[in-house]
Amino acid sequence: MAYRKLLHKNPDADLRLKYPKWVEVALIVALLFTIGLFYAFKRFESSVTLNKVVDKEIETIEIPPTQQIQKPPPPAKPKIPVESEDEDIPEDLTIEEETFDFEAEVEDLPPPPEEEEPIVPFYALSEKPEEIKRVNPKYPELAKKAGIEGTVVVKVLVNTKGDVEQVEVLKSHPLLDESAIEAAKQFKFKPGKQRDKFVKVWVSIPFNFKLK
Repeated sequence: MAYRKLLHKNPDADLRLKYPKWVEVALIVALLFTIGLFYAFKRFESSVTLNKVVDKEIETIEIPPTQQIQKPPPPAKPKIPVESEDEDIPEDLTIEEETFDFEAEVEDLPPPPEEEEPIVPFYALSEKPEEIKRVNPKYPELAKKAGIEGTVVVKVLVNTKGDVEQVEVLKSHPLLDESAIEAAKQFKFKPGKQRDKFVKVWVSIPFNFKLK
């Protein structure tokens, strides 16, 4: 019979007997560390106060349904005449033949539409308009009695013949405008040119009304 020797482990060297104690110690240390963190970092309180949000009333508006406009149906396609196989065609359905002389002169034709002359800006002219005839405005009696003085500035549209076609008031005076407009209509100009061609252009004219 073989001899079997039994070995016994020293209790002081057996680490498995000390596991429960180490676990308890680790739990206590973790708990103390967690409590220390809570006391170390205090709660952050901000001094900023948020504005109160006021509830806004939302007004609902009933929008009527949009009315759909129906487009008119397209016009019917013209019918293409087809040659009839019936030889008995009524006389009232036949088309009479007519001859036209395309070389004959046509009388009483309407005149061709006149091309409207373009209005050229004043700065684009090669030659500016020159005054040939200047008319001084009449001093209105009502303005004289009231002792009113002032300046009225008008702009006139000078055509290619040098005549005034339109008058517009730039700087107005209620009692003096009519007299300035009547005088401006009687002005005569040497028309302005652009590239050796007479053109229409707006010209400004000031009228000074002063009592003697």
